[in-house]
Amino acid sequence: MAALITALATALAGAPDIVLVSLDTTRADALSCYGAPPVPFRDASPDTPRTPVMDAIAAEGIRFARFYAHAPSTLSSHASMLSGRDPHEHGVVRNGFALDPAVPLLTERLASAGYDTRAVIGAAALEEGQGLERGFAVYDDESPSLRGLMYQTPADDVVRRALATVEARDPSRPLFLFVHFFDAHSPYEPPEPYRTRFAVPGYDGPFTEPDAPLKPLILALQEGAAYEGALAAVNGRYLGEVAWLDAQIGALVAGLEARGVLADDALLVIVGDHGEVLSEDPIFAWTHGNDVSDGVLHVPMLMKAYGDVPIARHRVVERQAPMDQLAPTLERLAGLEPTLGTDLWELVRPGPVLDAGRWPESGQRAVFMEATRPRQLEATDRWNNLPLKRGVLAGGWRLESDPAHDIPPHLADGHPPGLLPALYAMLWSWDRAAPGHRTAEMPEHTRRALEALGYLTDD
Repeated sequence: MAALITALATALAGAPDIVLVSLDTTRADALSCYGAPPVPFRDASPDTPRTPVMDAIAAEGIRFARFYAHAPSTLSSHASMLSGRDPHEHGVVRNGFALDPAVPLLTERLASAGYDTRAVIGAAALEEGQGLERGFAVYDDESPSLRGLMYQTPADDVVRRALATVEARDPSRPLFLFVHFFDAHSPYEPPEPYRTRFAVPGYDGPFTEPDAPLKPLILALQEGAAYEGALAAVNGRYLGEVAWLDAQIGALVAGLEARGVLADDALLVIVGDHGEVLSEDPIFAWTHGNDVSDGVLHVPMLMKAYGDVPIARHRVVERQAPMDQLAPTLERLAGLEPTLGTDLWELVRPGPVLDAGRWPESGQRAVFMEATRPRQLEATDRWNNLPLKRGVLAGGWRLESDPAHDIPPHLADGHPPGLLPALYAMLWSWDRAAPGHRTAEMPEHTRRALEALGYLTDD
């Protein structure tokens, strides 16, 4: 075995270290380099970027302006992130539906090629037994604290554990480090000074505390009677969480650089697994899982190369791209032939790239999407999510449907003639190829948490 590892390490000499950072529940416009969410919030330092660390990484590397997850569920989206498959291909319905052991993973490919594969997990949604631990030599999923309704670890402790596992790495082999942060998920309780930065002056109402029930505010929002200061307070606590995460990513990057990881020939990737609806939608405010809007599926995706890793610098990719094309891209950048699907090489390679055109006049990367939170609408005789909201994006056009509420496929006004049937045919084909019904199998503590969150039952 030692001889095999030595041979693999020699074969991969010069392969880059790869650090993949996952930001749970982080919508793209929570990062200031993506603009600002279309909701009321107050910023005590409006001339200062909300997320300066990630903004700098985006400016120095590649920022995908229109990167999309397929599903607003942690386990399903991470399964796409690491397998190169969308939900109908990997078969993860939502949290609690473990990934099939037969689905190959990026980590297995990297490990077989000689990488030292290590993961630090921020919450029980990705705990061992859910299928993503395959291929990792170290899978640190310790989540000792019950915060809200999920066992999890705060970002600063995730950073500490990540740096500790890096110190224990095999320095003769390239490193693949996966770091998962859960903090942006509710309850929104950022530490100071991030909480004060987004606090509303003079407002001391009931929604400033993370344990305050939001249902009365949501009802007021639906009736058009919500006080803007209350909306800004809750939205601000969410943005404070993301600002806190940004600072911890800065600590992680600095620690990795000091330990020689993010140095010559290394790649840093930061991606959101899904987002969060804020107060822009009165029906689904401060949740995720129920719809396929930009708030929950448009996520940040940043890449930065160190040393001679052959990707572009200072680039914004405008072409839309889906989550399932990340894993094969990392295969290629590790020096391997992609086996997990279509990669993003043509958008990240150095030199001029074709980053224009609209579908159907030019080829586009379609993104298929589906809601995952059942609300008592889950199918019991076919793929669980088929009755839920769903959609497809192609060339900037979004088609959505809502089968459970008899809302047919529809597009925004002004679409070209013939576009609706063309996109609907794509979505119909995707749904037709969906797998059969699945029953969740999970530890009891995970079941209780997911039931409380509304992923398994409608409470």
